[in-house]
Amino acid sequence: MKETNPIKKERYENLKKASALPFGKRMLYYFDFFKFHFLALLILSFLIFLFLKEIVFAPEIVLNGYIVNRTAITAVSDEDFISSFPPYNDINPKKEKIYFSSDLFINDSDIESSAKLIATASSGDVDFLICNEKTFDRLCKMCITENLDDHPDLRSKYGDRLKEYDHTKNDTSEDDHLGNHAYGIDISDSVILKSFNAFNENEKVYLCLGLNSEITDIVSDFIDWISL
Repeated sequence: MKETNPIKKERYENLKKASALPFGKRMLYYFDFFKFHFLALLILSFLIFLFLKEIVFAPEIVLNGYIVNRTAITAVSDEDFISSFPPYNDINPKKEKIYFSSDLFINDSDIESSAKLIATASSGDVDFLICNEKTFDRLCKMCITENLDDHPDLRSKYGDRLKEYDHTKNDTSEDDHLGNHAYGIDISDSVILKSFNAFNENEKVYLCLGLNSEITDIVSDFIDWISL
């Protein structure tokens, strides 16, 4: 038979005796005795709280987009800029969340940034990408933007503002079979975007859809809003 640890036995005997102490001293003794248990319980409770808050009860991301290679210092923060869209669409910020960032860059000499951009835009979770003409050509060449010719409603609504890219005229023949298609919507005159000041004056700016992204009502409303 395994012998009882004498120290442990003595502690539990003292725990029994503590029940006869005055309330204040008894509580102090209990706290000292169970302090590590309390600490472990506190840490576990905090982790459960974070899990519930950030995952189970976290607002659903209903719109996810980026500005790629901004060329100017923005006039306001990303959060302040995008915060003017929810009232336009009646989005409930407690239940629905918009993710927007103007800090996505692609650099020909930076493989890591290119890999991040490809992974991000090809995930199917990116609703829109906003960029200037030079970056637009890069994105199209990398085949990470949605072909708007596959979306008749957008072609009908923004037909005179669509930006095409001809795969047969770039410096590689590997994508010649893709031909010439529309991948962007010209939002250069957007008053809302100009208020953000992410691009230089007179610069052509286009909105593209992330590859394989779903065009929800909120995405459609965002395109309408940013096109104003």
